[in-house]
Amino acid sequence: MTKIQPGSLSAVYLKGSKHKFSFTVENDKDQPAKGTPFFHIKTHTKQQIYVVYDPVTLAPHEKRTFEFEVKLDLPVGEATASFCFEEETTNCVEKPIYIASEGPPIYVSFVWHHHQAPQFYPDGKLKDEWAFIHVAKGDFYSYEGGPYKVHMLLHKKQPGFIDVDHFSPSLLEQWQLFLEGKLDSKAASREDIKALLDSIREGVSQGKIEPLGSVYAHTVQGLLFRKAKQYGLEDFLRKLLSWEITVGLGIVEEVLGTRPRGMWTPEMFWHMELVGLYSSLGIDYTVLCEQHFIKSGGDKEDIYQPYLVRDSYTGSQIVVFFRDLALSNWVSFHVDFRDPEDADNAARRFVIELAKRREQHPGGIVVIALDGENWMIMPNYRKYAPSFLERIVEYMDQSNILVPTTLSGYLAKNPPKRTLNYLPTGSWIELTDRQWTGGVKDELWKEAMETMLLAEAAYQLLGKDSEKMLKDPSSPLYSLFKALAIGLDSDFYWYGDDKREQEFIKAWLAEARKIAKSILETVEVKISERTNSHVFLELTNRNQATATLSVAVQAEGYSSQIHVSVAPNASSRIPVYVSSDSATIRVSAGKVTITELKLAKTK
Repeated sequence: MTKIQPGSLSAVYLKGSKHKFSFTVENDKDQPAKGTPFFHIKTHTKQQIYVVYDPVTLAPHEKRTFEFEVKLDLPVGEATASFCFEEETTNCVEKPIYIASEGPPIYVSFVWHHHQAPQFYPDGKLKDEWAFIHVAKGDFYSYEGGPYKVHMLLHKKQPGFIDVDHFSPSLLEQWQLFLEGKLDSKAASREDIKALLDSIREGVSQGKIEPLGSVYAHTVQGLLFRKAKQYGLEDFLRKLLSWEITVGLGIVEEVLGTRPRGMWTPEMFWHMELVGLYSSLGIDYTVLCEQHFIKSGGDKEDIYQPYLVRDSYTGSQIVVFFRDLALSNWVSFHVDFRDPEDADNAARRFVIELAKRREQHPGGIVVIALDGENWMIMPNYRKYAPSFLERIVEYMDQSNILVPTTLSGYLAKNPPKRTLNYLPTGSWIELTDRQWTGGVKDELWKEAMETMLLAEAAYQLLGKDSEKMLKDPSSPLYSLFKALAIGLDSDFYWYGDDKREQEFIKAWLAEARKIAKSILETVEVKISERTNSHVFLELTNRNQATATLSVAVQAEGYSSQIHVSVAPNASSRIPVYVSSDSATIRVSAGKVTITELKLAKTK
């Protein structure tokens, strides 16, 4: 049988345009092959195009190329281009193409979530080395290294590739700590990490990469708001998340040289509380799932445009882009190809799907958002996955109607025209929390919330000095917030049925409790004097910061509460009215009682 190889063939062509096509026929037999070469485009209508050559005879093992020009006067829509050689039987190679109308393009934004949770124990030893393995180690066709390196190599191979990349703060931090000699890994060299970071910075400086920010750790914020409400910890959670976002933005800016305008919401786990939180920190936009859009409320049309999401209670607002679920899942879960040709065919079909969306939404934006490494490696190395993306970029570049963009770049020219007043709480997994809850995971969350109560108490104790301390990495409060953030990282709860992950969570929660207790134990309370109507308390603060406390009295028919401040390294004597009845005095920080004194009746 003869072999047929089409020449360069785009995935998308403009209706009415002229194009040169070619194909090569090879006779791989030991005898001559006589037949008729022809080209055929078939559409969904009766309109077709044929180019038929005179019969030819190919000598044994001869190759011959046939070139021609065709004007594509065909209806808009999908078509099939066939390159054929007719002998006794007809041998054809068929490729799908799309005939597109003239007009505005649609913009395409690939949003990649490159993330590794903080994988080091409180003592600095690494639990897992994924942050380094996925730089240096991989098994990909025509690419060296792991998925992070491959991603940047693809940027170099395809200069027209523009995207949005969330290199998570905890991932960037691990790379930085490694370069500074503060983390040890044998999975990658310092040269590997330095070269990777240099290439990312170059992409950012050239406008090829827009970096996203996020919380420091992979905190599943929407779920935490639900949990925090059960413990009366909503205000403290806002403070913790605000700190995490501030730290996360700072790490990205320090390492990559640009302060992000957009925010990656971990696990796309939304809660309307995030509108006010994000906007208060100068975040312009985030990316959520089409599933959120389906159940949203407000002036909605389709997912191929940005929306202003407004919290009607606070008046806060933020821009939200919604990812195309079908296309995002295609890249996430359906890229295990047999060979480069299989990857190319899939890329062609993918780009045709983009072109179909453009016919319906010219001038709009398609957002394809997913994990930046897992799509190449889960459940095992997908050898031809990078080739698939490379071909997508090439086909887009040839199309004239599919334009890669960053989200902020699109937003600058296309501000939201519609407003939503509600987005449902939930994650990318069918808007549920099921991956992070149930069984032993619920026990871990209970321990986490109880730890958060202690952390809130330490924060409240430090009062007005706490904000200054949260900006100082050497302060115990900063260390407390960081330990708590790592102990809340959703990646560890995702695998929370695994004993090793449970132990890791517990190690960081124990570290957070240890720090919180060390702060709370700087306050001593004792009775210095008692009269018929008063008790005089001596409050001693051995901390370097002012201590803010509440003193509550509970007696039969009487209760009172006062707030007191004690200067650093000082004592304060305060009178507390207790009458002559028995009473209980509680000295507290936040919701945690530091000292409880039970007084008997006076004679």
